[in-house]
Amino acid sequence: MALLRERHLSASTIGTAGNASAALKLLTELEADCRARLGEVSWFTLVVRHGVAYWTGVCGRSARARELTGELLTVYEERLADRDHHALRLLRDDLARWTGEAGDPLDAVRQYADLHRDTERVLGPHAPHTLLARHNTAYWTAAQGARSLALADFRDLLADESRINGPAHPHTLAVRHNIAYWTEAEGDPQTALGLFAALLDDRTAALGRDHPHTLLNAFHVARLTRHHRDPAAGTAELTALLPEFVRVFGEEHPWRGRLCRELDTPD
Repeated sequence: MALLRERHLSASTIGTAGNASAALKLLTELEADCRARLGEVSWFTLVVRHGVAYWTGVCGRSARARELTGELLTVYEERLADRDHHALRLLRDDLARWTGEAGDPLDAVRQYADLHRDTERVLGPHAPHTLLARHNTAYWTAAQGARSLALADFRDLLADESRINGPAHPHTLAVRHNIAYWTEAEGDPQTALGLFAALLDDRTAALGRDHPHTLLNAFHVARLTRHHRDPAAGTAELTALLPEFVRVFGEEHPWRGRLCRELDTPD
């Protein structure tokens, strides 16, 4: 059992450091071993299955992640009497995310709004998990079309995130990312470029240059530079990012495909 736990920790650490495809491979192998040695519904097997579902989604297979997470949520609901259990809220968070990324933003907003309500009731309005639920509700609110409303929510949230989690926390940086992203979507790419550029410096300092969030941030800076400031410089930046995207995200990840399309390069 100790070796299984060590393998789980190692895979999770590798994924958190930015190598999602390696984490998924390791956890998939670990899941098979856990099912064989511990059984289908051992708690540790379920924990590993959650990891497989999560990193499946991070690797770009949102529909499959949604399916796996929904199956797990059903099992957890059958086994946990406490409907406010932290494990259930984590699964609900993941299910809402993969629902949105699989193409159903309206259902994602509904799920996140319900989760925000329940998390605030259990933990209070300023708990980090409550702030995260607010963040995700705002994101999918914007994704289903209510961008100006979501931007106002993000700006309010940024003050709370900075005060509670600190300015360099990944969640605070993610709120800034969404403010920049939806500012562009609202028709102000020049302001968005300035916001993304400032955020890139802070993300590089906080997370490292090879972290997936830093690389996505660099993509947006390069893309906006190409279209709105210096086409040659932006193209050079995008070209330099391509091997980094392949290394960190993998050949099949949708973000690699998007970068190739931006460069008019075959997938």
